[in-house]
Amino acid sequence: MKKPNFQAWLQQKVSDEPEVILAGKLEYLRLYLTDAMREIRNKAGLTQAQLAEKLGVKQAAVSKLESALKEHELESVLHYLHALGADLLVAVKQGDDLYQASDNEGVLLVDVPDVVAKKALAANISVREYVRVAIEKFSSENDGLRTALVKLLESDDSVAVKVREHLGSSTIQEIAVELEKCLSLSEEEDRIFAMKNVLTANVTCGESNRGTSDDIDEIELLDLAEELLNKLADIRNLYYS
Repeated sequence: MKKPNFQAWLQQKVSDEPEVILAGKLEYLRLYLTDAMREIRNKAGLTQAQLAEKLGVKQAAVSKLESALKEHELESVLHYLHALGADLLVAVKQGDDLYQASDNEGVLLVDVPDVVAKKALAANISVREYVRVAIEKFSSENDGLRTALVKLLESDDSVAVKVREHLGSSTIQEIAVELEKCLSLSEEEDRIFAMKNVLTANVTCGESNRGTSDDIDEIELLDLAEELLNKLADIRNLYYS
């Protein structure tokens, strides 16, 4: 059975009558749900009769649960899914807010914008697969950026040598993590001061500290932070251009 395009239907102007809108939502929900239930049972290699025996009910009860034309009690659906080792994931959306009502902590339900659905369609893959690939690509880029930052800090580059003089007891890996956070700040001035704070080895870039230091020349630190920012920005552009 070809899955109905529920989201496309929701965007269509069907009626202004609340009762008609609700009836349509219920119909499409039953289509989605029963299609998924049949698919799960088939993948488990069970017939309706075999699943009915497992549930302790008659085959007609399973047939009714798998019918989009019948009303479904939530408890019966959960019983059906539980017998197949499956979970029902539920979220409630109101405006831009999405509330997850499922107890499965291993799964996060998210609302993706239309542009993601369009990109997935253009790539001829499902939205879920598109999001998974995007996350893997983003994670890979983050790992690559972190590695590049570490290589720079370990190099003989003149800026890297100066930076190591201010590392204190922090390791290069720890500093790379903090510098990556600094790069994520939206304002350039904030990035510079955040990097200056990291160089003093007494605060992290998440804190705001634009005061002076008695032991270290403030102007020298800010100049070094700006030099470092320029080098890190070039590296970052290689991964996010």
